[in-house]
Amino acid sequence: MSSFASSAEESKDAKGAANKTGGSSAAVVKIITPSTASPWGTIGRTFVLSAVALFSKALLGVFNSTTISNHETFVRAATREDRGATTTKDDEEEEEDANETKKKKKKKKRTGLITVANHHSTFDDPGVLAYMTPLKFFLTEMFHKNNRWTLCTAEVATTNKFVESFILSGKGIPIYRGGGIEQPCMKVMAELVAAGRWLQIFPEGKINKEPRGQTPLDQRLKWGLGKILCDIEEMGGAQPMILPFWHSGMDEVKPYEGCKTIFRWGKRVHVTVGEPIDMKRFRGRCGKCKNEEEKGALYAEMMTVVRDKMNEVRKKNLEEREQMGITVSEEERKKE
Repeated sequence: MSSFASSAEESKDAKGAANKTGGSSAAVVKIITPSTASPWGTIGRTFVLSAVALFSKALLGVFNSTTISNHETFVRAATREDRGATTTKDDEEEEEDANETKKKKKKKKRTGLITVANHHSTFDDPGVLAYMTPLKFFLTEMFHKNNRWTLCTAEVATTNKFVESFILSGKGIPIYRGGGIEQPCMKVMAELVAAGRWLQIFPEGKINKEPRGQTPLDQRLKWGLGKILCDIEEMGGAQPMILPFWHSGMDEVKPYEGCKTIFRWGKRVHVTVGEPIDMKRFRGRCGKCKNEEEKGALYAEMMTVVRDKMNEVRKKNLEEREQMGITVSEEERKKE
């Protein structure tokens, strides 16, 4: 685990050297392949996830007011009710042979889950995700191991040894800014989803700092999701469920500017869960790309579909807020 922290220091040193020499630091930054093992063990991971979930539920449900539409769709996907969950042995099943003297293991294809959402505050994840997920699912993590995985910028995830261990125990994997979509963590995420796990992604790749974050996604989304989907296909994994949701109000609960540790109360948060995005049209196309240019075009095409679906959910979120009497700014209406 300390390798993450050392990599961050090497990155800083490399940047400093590059500034002095006028060269690029990208070639000398050492990016480590991340581990998914909890440094505090299975019980420690369950404790961290449960503690953060309790805090998130209190923050958004007690000190602030939060509503969710189409919540059942999210819960069924997250808890694997809609993805064929039957046992706690997620990656393999045992079946006896004819003479019943030997057992062989047969790998099963599990349907993974990738949730995609707008990014509007530094507490969208774990805050919104934890509030939306049943508390029991966190408390029983040691048995099913199916709570969400997420990517966290290495600048935060490798601050010190304690933070590094805490975030990894909370199922957060460091991703390096400027490291591109070929960095090892992307392959690790693809492997997890291919095995039937749940991954949360913010396709914007950054926090939207505009008021209430309600502007349509008109910019090009990052290609990471497309890369992960192609990696899953190349691994022989099943097509994952991709579920979009849109939230508003988190910028008021946890403003981006100002003190990074202060949360506000008395605010209104609303979450709209969409329907799964159909990406079957892209199945089989990843392996047909002859070069990086064709891969890039495919990733861009994939993310255009995701962006359009997310914008549909954003529009529905705005309409729902108006119906519930939640303040909608003139700026949001004009951009609709």
